[in-house]
Amino acid sequence: MQLAKSFEQAACVLVLLATQRPDIPLTSDVIHERIGGSASYIRKIIRKLVVADLVASTSGNNGGVQLARSPETISIKDVVVAIEGPLHTFPDRGYFDQVFKDVQPVADEGTKVVNAIFSQADELWLEFLSQQKIAALIKDLLAVSQIPVLNWNNQTEDKMSQLNRLLARMRVEK
Repeated sequence: MQLAKSFEQAACVLVLLATQRPDIPLTSDVIHERIGGSASYIRKIIRKLVVADLVASTSGNNGGVQLARSPETISIKDVVVAIEGPLHTFPDRGYFDQVFKDVQPVADEGTKVVNAIFSQADELWLEFLSQQKIAALIKDLLAVSQIPVLNWNNQTEDKMSQLNRLLARMRVEK
């Protein structure tokens, strides 16, 4: 199974929001600028994250999006389900039943057996992903013990320089 590219973009949206000052919503324009791609596609991804209660949206002049929950409670599984929907990796087109259509009782069991195998694999995979939290991903990615926070909306500052200074300070304190 391969996840859609929108999963990676959604994960990046959540990483941006986790590193955004929690008292200042992040604008979709800034998210689009950081991630790239189609602005309308990014808004669709954000909408899916809002529907999944991972992101909260505020309208108005000072509006934007922010995390609806702590990054310590958002799992990779949450993001997969929000973007991909319910997981069912076996397509179940009935070929196993077709192959053995003249052999009873096998004819009605082929797809059931294969479905059960893939169903169990799906559950194991999702269980593993439910243990992987966005906060841990960010901390591992940036090699820090706490998530750095800045205001991505402020376009007057060089964000990467600011983030690098912040990370250097955090790594020394570690």
